[in-house]
Parts: sequence; C-alpha cells; structure tokens
Amino acid sequence: MAINAEIYLIGLSILTFLIIVFLFIRKISNSGKLKVKIEEVPNSLNQQPFDQDTKQATLQFDDAQSENIAEQELAILNLISVDKSFFDIDQIFGFLSNYGAVLKNKYFSYIDETGTEIFRIANALNPGTFEADSKTFAIVIASNLSNVSDPVHAVKTMIEFSINFSEKFHASLCDEERTPITKQMISHIETRAQDIARLKQLKNINNEENS
Repeated sequence: MAINAEIYLIGLSILTFLIIVFLFIRKISNSGKLKVKIEEVPNSLNQQPFDQDTKQATLQFDDAQSENIAEQELAILNLISVDKSFFDIDQIFGFLSNYGAVLKNKYFSYIDETGTEIFRIANALNPGTFEADSKTFAIVIASNLSNVSDPVHAVKTMIEFSINFSEKFHASLCDEERTPITKQMISHIETRAQDIARLKQLKNINNEENS
C-alpha cells in the first residue's frame, strides 16, 4: 500500500508540474512576448541606404482623398534578404505581377476592385525604383491609411503579402526602422488602423449631418 501511495504521489506531482508549465507558456504567448519567427537582419544595409529624399519621393501619396488630411497615416514594412544576396529581379517582377500589383512610375501599386491603391511596393535601396536592371536585397511596402476605404483590411492585406513574399524569397519582415517585427508590433499597427477607421467613420457621419 505504501508503494502504491508513493507512486500515486509521484504521478500527481508530475501532472501538477506539467499543468504549471502549460499555464506559464500560455501566459507568455498571450502577452505577446513570443516573437514572430524572423531571421536576423543583415548588418550591411548601410551600403546602399534608402535615403530620406528618395523615401519621400517614392512614398509621396498625393491622392485627392487626402487633401483635407494634415498628415499622411503611413503604414510601412520592409522585406530584407536574410543572407544579403540580391533578389532575382525577374522573379520579383513576376511575383508582384501575379499578385495583382501594377508597375507605374517605377514602383508597384496594389489596387482594389475600385481602382483605389491599397499599398505600394518600392525598391528600398537607392534610387528607390524598379527597373529591368535593378539590383536590391530590400523592398519597402507602404500604405497611406488615410486614403484607403478600409484601413484594417489594408493592413491585413499588407501583412499577408509580406508573409508570402518572405517565404518565397527568404526575406526578413521588418518595421519602418528595419527592426525585425514581432506580434506586438503587428498588433500595434492593427490597432492604429482600427483607430484611423473609427476616425474616418466619425468624419463621414459629421459630413452627412452637415450636408
């Protein structure tokens, strides 16, 4: 009987330990401390920086819908080759075209069924353009959330595109500052998109009441 009791207590102790470990892991996961699996960003990005002038020119959203908006609400993601090797530009063009993006003004634009641009894809290295002979190991994806009809959907579409691209071209998904992105960062971008969507709704309601 004593032996059975000892076996029972040992089993109960193991079960209790496993439950504690399970609850601890779930708590960490829910708190956003577990990062999205991202490989280290290359350290040599400074060799061909995407300077501020190029960035402003490429990401200059001048849609008529934003005329009354003081500041653009840009959501920006970077996709950077893990091993610093250049992407195959023909494969890049083919992938973006198959995804539905259209080349214009030397950057790609992804538009919805109404013809409204959801986001654009540009070369993240100087001079910031896509041409037949371009060489790059980094691209930038940007959306002016003030212009799109559904900011939440736009962010979701950007993230889905970025994940598909990173898997195909072995690239690291990073934020605007080229820091490897985490679940918490993605949640922040999504929350910001939700806030912008609510403000747009309030603005539309006010416009209807005043008309």
